[in-house]
Amino acid sequence: MELHVIGEKGKEEVILLNENMEIVKPVYDYLKFQKQLGRAMNSIKAYGTDLKIYFRYLEMGELLYEHITPSDILRFIEYLREFDGLKVLHKESSRSAKTINRIIGTIYHFYKFCEMTKAIENPVLMRDMNNSFSQYRGLMYHARKDNMTRKSVFKLKEKKHRVKILNQDEAEHFCNNLNRIRDRLIFKVMYLTGARIQETLDLQIKMIPIPDTSKKVAVFSQIKSKGKYRDLYVPMSLVEELDNFILNDRCRVETDHDFIFISQQKQNFGKQMTYRGVYEVFKTVQKKLGLYFNFHDLRHTFGSSLVTDGIDISIIRILMGHEHISTTQQYLHLSGKFIEDSLAAYWEQSILRGGEENERK
Repeated sequence: MELHVIGEKGKEEVILLNENMEIVKPVYDYLKFQKQLGRAMNSIKAYGTDLKIYFRYLEMGELLYEHITPSDILRFIEYLREFDGLKVLHKESSRSAKTINRIIGTIYHFYKFCEMTKAIENPVLMRDMNNSFSQYRGLMYHARKDNMTRKSVFKLKEKKHRVKILNQDEAEHFCNNLNRIRDRLIFKVMYLTGARIQETLDLQIKMIPIPDTSKKVAVFSQIKSKGKYRDLYVPMSLVEELDNFILNDRCRVETDHDFIFISQQKQNFGKQMTYRGVYEVFKTVQKKLGLYFNFHDLRHTFGSSLVTDGIDISIIRILMGHEHISTTQQYLHLSGKFIEDSLAAYWEQSILRGGEENERK
């Protein structure tokens, strides 16, 4: 099984080829449908990678995707947990529960698509919780026994990621230990604006406005964001830094693209900087300092800082680029002290709160 991206830029398609170099049509149809829904190309590639693992497993077991049962999915999950089917068959896998859940999630949505186009029952759903429940107990921990819907998607229990909120000193210390101006700017964009890693790497020279020192905030209009577009609000001081970097560093390298952040490695010189490339750079500094966080923690830091500073949640939703305000509300949980301080300030003004001091009044 091989995954390929074909077509010219802007019209790419992701295809999965079997051993006979034939297109695996059900996967092709599903990925094409995802493209029609406006999914980002990186997301479509990820779906393709997950389905490549699944269809390779089916091929090894001489199984047909149309005739899969929940028991087959159970065995596939065990395969994912015990072995690395993409490398050495008898080698322990390093796949986390989160990774396996993502793969199963892709398969679930693939079959959901198949249900719309063919008479295929989704094998990733446990429709009857009373039917051989003990066999699937490890995958149904999240489903209540009194679940009236009588169905649930298989899911492994994941280790909860403890969000790391960086304080000012930690952020400054980490940034100062990044050797390249490029890497410091990538960090600053994510930390100061809440931009996602891919949004940051997709920034292009033409998006950067001319610095206007009479203003404190600039807007990068219509940046690419998860297959859609949104505005990114940036400190004018950072715009100046980006402008200087483009003039003094980036413009010295001729490329056939407009991306600001490019690789300096010999084999990828001049190509757009990748997620993996930034990850390796940050990982080196994290080990050196003993300061660990992931890219999304920088976004959480930005969001929770806005909450702590008392910014209205409807404004935070716009700044974070959230489609629904319910997504923004998660940052309230990260800023419990802000909630407590706000309540304390409110109650401080009330004569009904009780206490000796109030009684004397």
